[in-house]
Amino acid sequence: MSEPPVTRFEAMWALQRYKPGESYGENLLPVDASWFDTMEQQSNFDAYGSVNRYAITRRFSHLRAFPTHKPIFSDPSKAGEGFPFDYMQNSGIHSNEPLFISHYSKDGAWVYVFTSYASGWIRHYDISLLTQEETQHYQKHKFLHVIREYIPLQDNNGTFITYARVGMLLPYSDVNRTHFTVSVRHENNFVSATLPLDAARSNVMLLNRKNMVLLLNQLVGRPYGWGGLYEERDCSSTLRDIFASFGIWLPRNSSKQAHIGKVVPLKGLSERHKRERIIEEGVPFETILYRRGHVLLYMGVYNDSIMVFHDTWGIRTVNDGVPGRKIVGKTVISTLKLGKEQPGYDEKYAHLRNLESMNILTQETNITMP
Repeated sequence: MSEPPVTRFEAMWALQRYKPGESYGENLLPVDASWFDTMEQQSNFDAYGSVNRYAITRRFSHLRAFPTHKPIFSDPSKAGEGFPFDYMQNSGIHSNEPLFISHYSKDGAWVYVFTSYASGWIRHYDISLLTQEETQHYQKHKFLHVIREYIPLQDNNGTFITYARVGMLLPYSDVNRTHFTVSVRHENNFVSATLPLDAARSNVMLLNRKNMVLLLNQLVGRPYGWGGLYEERDCSSTLRDIFASFGIWLPRNSSKQAHIGKVVPLKGLSERHKRERIIEEGVPFETILYRRGHVLLYMGVYNDSIMVFHDTWGIRTVNDGVPGRKIVGKTVISTLKLGKEQPGYDEKYAHLRNLESMNILTQETNITMP
């Protein structure tokens, strides 16, 4: 790729979406219009496509909508808004992930980058530029899929470099009876590190119940992380990282993930008919259930209830007519009526009632890892 994959206008989507008068800062007060003017100047889109270089992340990085670490919240007085929903947080990026650089911010502190699934701003010190020779060498490597969480990677001197996590692809050069030898970026060089054999697979995993359960056990109970905040995952990044190990590439957000594979419409059906269609046509561990803003992995039926795996922030409630949230804040296995036993549970927001579609990833799709 010799130039950015989208037009300058398309890359400026965040400047068009977030405006003064409807945005709140870290002090939960409205953000002044002058701040948005500063962000537009710092974004330096006149320089769009002026760098056009490949790079790699040195560490887990935060992909931001504006070149700033400052948050933008919607009205925090509303249930389901405010913390942790920082709308500047576009995505988390794993360590050692390849990037394409468009340009730098006006002050040089931020870099506008493209990943295989999203674009935005990351700190300049989170990236390491690649030479053409390094890029070609990297592309020729064999890659393995990490299947365990937070495995420390150290160089030959025992110096910590980064953590290996589920969903990461790492280039490797050797394997023996106990470990893989992987190549990871440290400062501005590739160095060798070791990764235990049981922490990765050198080939795409077969998508079956045993392998899926292996991955789900790594992630169940992990804290919820909107857009990758605090190096955690939200609903769509959880599924994205899980299916990467099976050679299935998923987009970053839930609405786009819902269009991969064979899509079966559910909107407009009664709860009974939705349930029947899911059980009849859904394939356990291969089917995503979608409602606006949320995706869930269909696991099958247990005790006559549809079971799902998902990463969720909370359950909508209403008490004395006042909407609220019961915080879940982690990855869970539940029915499609999570929180039904909670006081104030609002039935009209139940997952089953609000499902719009399901999509079977392994049917009628040619989407694979890039």
